[in-house]
Amino acid sequence: MYPSIRTAAVFALTLGLISSPAISQDETVLPTYTSVYEVSPSPGHALRFEEALEQHMEWARQQNSNWGWDVFEILAGKRVGNYLLVSRNHTWEDFDENREFATSEMAMWRAKVSEHVESFEGGIYKMMPDFSRIPDNVEAYPFSKVSFFSMLPTSTRSYRSNLRKINDALKTQESAPPALWYQQVGGGDQGTFLLMNPFKNWVDWPNEKSSQAMARAMDPEKTMAIVDELAKVILGEETSVIALRPDLSYRP
Repeated sequence: MYPSIRTAAVFALTLGLISSPAISQDETVLPTYTSVYEVSPSPGHALRFEEALEQHMEWARQQNSNWGWDVFEILAGKRVGNYLLVSRNHTWEDFDENREFATSEMAMWRAKVSEHVESFEGGIYKMMPDFSRIPDNVEAYPFSKVSFFSMLPTSTRSYRSNLRKINDALKTQESAPPALWYQQVGGGDQGTFLLMNPFKNWVDWPNEKSSQAMARAMDPEKTMAIVDELAKVILGEETSVIALRPDLSYRP
């Protein structure tokens, strides 16, 4: 994930108000919030970290925690060997109700797992359902291509407007692969977006499927015009490939 940029509190608040999309009160209670943590094991501690994490998830199971975690191992990209811990589909009320258990869980993490961890960082992301192509059972997809996008300050609205044109076109194509779009709402740089493209087999590589679907959905000149507009506001993109580790995950 992108390094944190420390700014004055007033500037951060102002930027958040400018860059965040307007949402209705009803939208805030939908289960669209996802916690994403990236963990880098200490050098030489990967196996011991996995053992400790497996024990940690078993402890959560024994406590009858209703807060599940999918664990992914990063297979390709700059962060090969790191892990992503993902807890999906929550409301803000879920976070409040989980506060007491989260405190106990963090204490257990520090006592049993942290000695095998070199770095640990995370954020909260809000799913963008209108932009996403959600499969019936996302848990059935063992792999995912992950992309983090960072935007120029105050450019979020422009980015979302052009991104919608692309996604509306792709939604007309049954062959377009699944895509889960999220916007970061806490824990990192403003204007960060996350795209997850789940896939079941390597022959289903989502980049090729998306390109083929887009070629059928929109005139190439129109597509390039939109891409040029997006290029004006995107500061960077970091991609990786992750694989689900059911043996390290916990689902209530």
